[in-house]
Amino acid sequence: MGRLRSGGWQVAVAIISLWAIAGCGGHTPAGQSPFPAKINLTPGNTVSVQLGATFSFTATAQNASGSNISASFSFQSNNTSILSLAGNGVACAGTWDPTFTVCTPSGIGMAQVTASALGSTSAPTFVFVHPPIDNITVTGILPANQLIQEPCLPQGQSMTVQATAYSQGVDVTASVGPFTWSANNTNVVKLTPIVSNTIDNFPTNMATATAVNPGVTQIFASASQVSSTSFRQPTLVANSNTPPNPPVFDFFETCPIQNIVVELGAAGSQRTNFAVSRGGSQTAFATVTDVLGNSSLPNLNNSTVLSKIPLTWSASQPADVTVGSGCTLSCSVSTPSPGSGAVTASCSPPTCNIGFPQIPAAFASDSALATCAAYLHSFFPNITNCEPFIPKPVYASPLTSGQATCGKAGLPPCSAAIYGLVDGTGANTAVLGSSLGCQNEPPADCQVGIFEFTSGKIVATSATIMPTPPNSMLFDLTGDKVYMGSNYGAQLINPANFGTSNSPFSAIGTVTGKVLAVAPNGNLAVFTDTLHTPNQVFIANESNSINPVITALNITAASAAAFSPDNLKAFIFGLDNNGNPTIYVYSTVQALQTACFSVAPNCTPLPANTNVSSIAFSTNAAFAFVAEPSLGGTPALTVFNTCDNSVSTDPALTPQVIPLTAAPVALKVLPDGIHLIVLESNGSFDYITLTMTGIPAATPSKAATSICPMFLSHNNPVNINLNLSTLNPNSYYNLFASPDGTLLYVLSSNLNSILIYNFAAQAVTGGIQLASTAGGLNPTPIAADMTVDGGTLVVAGSDSYVHQVSTANGGADLVQSAFPSLPNYANPFCTVSPATGPCAFDVVLAKP
Repeated sequence: MGRLRSGGWQVAVAIISLWAIAGCGGHTPAGQSPFPAKINLTPGNTVSVQLGATFSFTATAQNASGSNISASFSFQSNNTSILSLAGNGVACAGTWDPTFTVCTPSGIGMAQVTASALGSTSAPTFVFVHPPIDNITVTGILPANQLIQEPCLPQGQSMTVQATAYSQGVDVTASVGPFTWSANNTNVVKLTPIVSNTIDNFPTNMATATAVNPGVTQIFASASQVSSTSFRQPTLVANSNTPPNPPVFDFFETCPIQNIVVELGAAGSQRTNFAVSRGGSQTAFATVTDVLGNSSLPNLNNSTVLSKIPLTWSASQPADVTVGSGCTLSCSVSTPSPGSGAVTASCSPPTCNIGFPQIPAAFASDSALATCAAYLHSFFPNITNCEPFIPKPVYASPLTSGQATCGKAGLPPCSAAIYGLVDGTGANTAVLGSSLGCQNEPPADCQVGIFEFTSGKIVATSATIMPTPPNSMLFDLTGDKVYMGSNYGAQLINPANFGTSNSPFSAIGTVTGKVLAVAPNGNLAVFTDTLHTPNQVFIANESNSINPVITALNITAASAAAFSPDNLKAFIFGLDNNGNPTIYVYSTVQALQTACFSVAPNCTPLPANTNVSSIAFSTNAAFAFVAEPSLGGTPALTVFNTCDNSVSTDPALTPQVIPLTAAPVALKVLPDGIHLIVLESNGSFDYITLTMTGIPAATPSKAATSICPMFLSHNNPVNINLNLSTLNPNSYYNLFASPDGTLLYVLSSNLNSILIYNFAAQAVTGGIQLASTAGGLNPTPIAADMTVDGGTLVVAGSDSYVHQVSTANGGADLVQSAFPSLPNYANPFCTVSPATGPCAFDVVLAKP
């Protein structure tokens, strides 16, 4: 008390002195006011602590102009029997001893703490002192005479949740004060504390949980550094139809998206195709429906209208037809280059149908699903199945068959993607040329050069030496990155750095092996190392190129891989530890899975003696196509569902295993999303037309019975003989489609011309002869790529020349260019000749 009287006397003297100066005609000294106008106490608002705990208060002060000033503070508690304070602001949830070193618990309840200085006092902090908390539970509250929609709330709807704190089994909630609310998936639920209507307006032990984005989350309440361990939705009041032992919904869920349809121009336009000139733009719209039948379309019955659903929009060829970023239910579609491409949308975790692949206990078995369905049906007659409430990836369904532009007799099947054809004059394309000839030679013995040049122009005058000899190279879809495989250390190549002082190369950790696939967003790549023991598959995550994340997978002899267009999954073929052929499914959001060669829920492995030559995905990402030279001994093409990794079926539940006439050597999915081309080793190709049966959208009167998968059927493959001799597995072969899908260009090292197949004429209508050069007569292709506009085929010839073949007006080999030899070496690509002979020009990549 003496200290407080002394402080008051000093303040009085200071004020009297200032009055005296003013009264003598003086003025306030220059500078800022030394007197506090505001004192801030930390922690502020409310604090919850257990009996006997100690913690510190601090304070700061500002003058009338808002500037921080120095001050000596005193701290006060209005109830010292509950909370006592040392002079330096250290609080005791109890009573301090005279030396302020021992805190003895005393009463429970609330105390107000303030800080003062020079006549100003802070707003109070309310401190709630309570017994030690050993458990907190969170439950949903059922409003009187009302139902809470379970197990999920449509977007925008809410429920009240309540926290209860226990100390050795005794409810101590009343003494705890406000709780802190959180969720492990904050994009699924918005938590708003409910404030009491008392004079102090404290948050209560309740909060409003509002559904935001589709998915599952847990809700937590915490106090005094103790967090809740359980959450449960409200228990609905049983009726005469309610079965005993109701399920426990121990999660919060915003209703998952169940159906997506994409259209062009406007929702309901029934348009999925467009043809524009380069530089034009379109708008794509997605209509989404959740599992309870709520839609993004306006309605007249005041039911929920879904908005801002975080869909994943993807483009099959972003250099030609691309989509904007940050899109939700609509997306701008731009056309930067002539060519073609497809655009689609999906509800893909981890941003949509959040929580995948976790399955809540209420849905974790057939018996649990049956119990759930019976329970919910007794309250909500439109619900007959609980499986749709499990969040899974959902892909665009095709427009309903029979609409004006598709599905009718004589018209192509309906697509699940928007297909765009862009005309105009294309710009020259960046091209890379190199060799794989030194792949088995150490870097110190054999260095390899790579050339960067532009289509339509002469080859670059000099090569750039690579840090390690490559064994494979792949561009990402945007052309910003090249992933280079190597037996001596994989590299990431930045093409923009060629010709600058910055190195184009950066090592990808300690990864070795061939690159099999690159994700559409360019951040992930699959490498297979079949040289070292043990064999491994590496997933390189280059989203942070300064510090790439490498994941090693125990997969032997991996030979093929592909990423889904939404970047969610990669299908990888290899052998398991016992040598059994297996399709593995990698994802950044779940542990390594295996695909099932059977209809779910059973999971049958691939038959013995199966091998895979290539994997590709449908344009809407819903299906993975796996080309098998041997499926248990016979050639085939098998279709798998992306959403659940099982073999796909048609509406009659017949597994989609398409027999082929010979071993597949190349597989192409055309941008229209409904045609597949499989080049076979007997020199023919199969032309396969697909029909997708989408998942019917739920309605308010009929909740979803399925969320995954949709169905796929196909015509009998049309086998077209190209009159090629048998394709040697060790030879080069490839095929490219024209942007409009009317022509197919087939290259084989057996031929020194490029075959042209015309789908309208249903025949080979010509060929483009590779011109002879000083490097040799009648050269044949060793490697090739097509520019994004489809106007040029860039061919690595057996004569070591790059042939730039125009596809216009029937086609012609217009430009043939040689590469200059490396300095002091008689070879354009290698500093020495490896044991296999001089390095050949066998890598050519056109920027996508």
